[in-house]
Amino acid sequence: MTEIKKINWKYIIAAILLLYAVLFGYYVLTSNGLGNKPFYLQLRRFFPMSVLAVVTSYIISKRVCKRFFTSFLIIALAWILVFPIGYKLKYVASMPFFSNHFDIVFAVYTFVGLTALTYLMAFKVKTRFLALLISLVQFFMLSIPLLLISYSIYYKTFISEAAVMAVFQTNIAEAREYLLLNLGLGGICLSILIVPLLIYGLYVLNSDGLKNIKFEINKKTVAYLVLVSVSANVYAFSNTFKQTGIMTIVGNVRNYFSSVEKFKAYHTDNYNKLAVAVDNKIEKPHTVILVIGESASRTYMSAYNKNASYDSTPWLREQGNNSNFYIFQHAYSSWGQTVPSLERALTTKNQYNNIDFNNSVTIIDIAKKAGYYTSWFSNQGTIDVADTPITLVGETADIAKWTNQNENTAQYDGALLEYLKTVDSSKNNFIVLHFMGSHDNYQNRYPREFAKWGNPDINEPVPDYHNSLYYSDYVLSQIYEYAKENLNLQAMVYFSDHGGNPYLKRLPDTFGMEFLRVPLFVYLGDEYKKAYPDVTENISLNKDKYVTNDLIYDLMCGLLNVKSSQYDETQSIASDKYKFTRQSLRTRLGEISLTEDVDEH
Repeated sequence: MTEIKKINWKYIIAAILLLYAVLFGYYVLTSNGLGNKPFYLQLRRFFPMSVLAVVTSYIISKRVCKRFFTSFLIIALAWILVFPIGYKLKYVASMPFFSNHFDIVFAVYTFVGLTALTYLMAFKVKTRFLALLISLVQFFMLSIPLLLISYSIYYKTFISEAAVMAVFQTNIAEAREYLLLNLGLGGICLSILIVPLLIYGLYVLNSDGLKNIKFEINKKTVAYLVLVSVSANVYAFSNTFKQTGIMTIVGNVRNYFSSVEKFKAYHTDNYNKLAVAVDNKIEKPHTVILVIGESASRTYMSAYNKNASYDSTPWLREQGNNSNFYIFQHAYSSWGQTVPSLERALTTKNQYNNIDFNNSVTIIDIAKKAGYYTSWFSNQGTIDVADTPITLVGETADIAKWTNQNENTAQYDGALLEYLKTVDSSKNNFIVLHFMGSHDNYQNRYPREFAKWGNPDINEPVPDYHNSLYYSDYVLSQIYEYAKENLNLQAMVYFSDHGGNPYLKRLPDTFGMEFLRVPLFVYLGDEYKKAYPDVTENISLNKDKYVTNDLIYDLMCGLLNVKSSQYDETQSIASDKYKFTRQSLRTRLGEISLTEDVDEH
């Protein structure tokens, strides 16, 4: 009589129905807005999975102690519970439909496949080695749910594409700085220590579970377990794993960066087709500068807030009395993260159109066609994992340089002044300077002598953030003074990619209005004002209007006085045709209106 015939089918059928009801019911509870198709599709799919899990477990359980299954159950439950519950809690109110079935499927099939494989390997492999091997596999499987739990506990929110994108954009120096700031040396050492402890814990469970195994088994049962082991593991790891919740998010981010790569392929053709007409009325060689700040919130700038506790921007505050400076009072970021914000600010892509980044025209392209020699100098560093859209835009300039990123020393924005000094004053120059500004860790954003507030030897987010704003203000003043004296500066624009809030822990996708309120000023030289009185008047009249920084491209087109099919004057705050109001402008990539900033005056 075969193994199958010996099975107590009443017991098995009851177990199958119970497991099926539990798994499918849980799937329904942790999904949202299921229509008939996904509901009935999973209703069918979950049944054979339940049959396989119960029958295989029953056969193996006859030959092992109950402790054999402990570690495998821990791994399976971690995958079943962590992502579906976390995702449901975060997105149930904002996403009308999602189906969290692949995490459950992956958990069940790996449980089946790995238990069968482990039992079969026990015939030939020594217990200690097998226990260690399985423990290593289980550790890597368990590490993902544990990281999701750690992220949720630390940030009090669940993982998102924005968070994963932040990881993809991070280089080694930033990662090291982040870990030191948030965990400290002790926390890093503790995290490293947890790895061998966790592996050892799994090893103990597996060693105990592999004791007293019975090897009496007929050929048909062996064939069944071999088939189950191979098919379940192959299906789980080659198919369902990449469709689990977290891997879907990772895949979406990878696809995003892959699509961005098309920018390189399309750019040459787009540039060659770009037609730009310009009426340059400034006779002498001159310079236009665009400065991109980082994490600077006008909420905490004394130039915007007269009641600010820190006089963090004294130079810009003083320029409020300078008739050549126009300080925009109501500027916002389109998103609280660098790449989504700047890929819109520097190109034709914005919140109000459907243009893809990889097929867009950049402000560097416009400046080149307008006859400027273009320079891109950045203190942000290039990204090791993948080129970001910002890097791709920068690399199209006639000259593009990034400051040296020494992992062991802080690189301050003042270093950009040395690059500015290499610019040829005999040319018409368009220069982009990209700050590190007030990016976390604030304490590393300014030299010690600029620690105007707080103790320079202690990490204090609030005074450190204001010190970083103070230093940025100083660097802006030096850029302005040098360019005015040496490069015939006729226009200078400064804005930030997004804001920040030193009173709160930064989250990749959850942030308040402080992260969206950004500074924006325009400087116009005397020659420029004389050559372009209409643009000057428009800037003056519009400086109290509302604007989002994804319209910086249009502002720069207006300042360069160009005409092109790739420039919409109604989107330019340098034009009398500017169409947007507080009611029509959006932020958070179009999710909310600026009117939701109830504290804005």
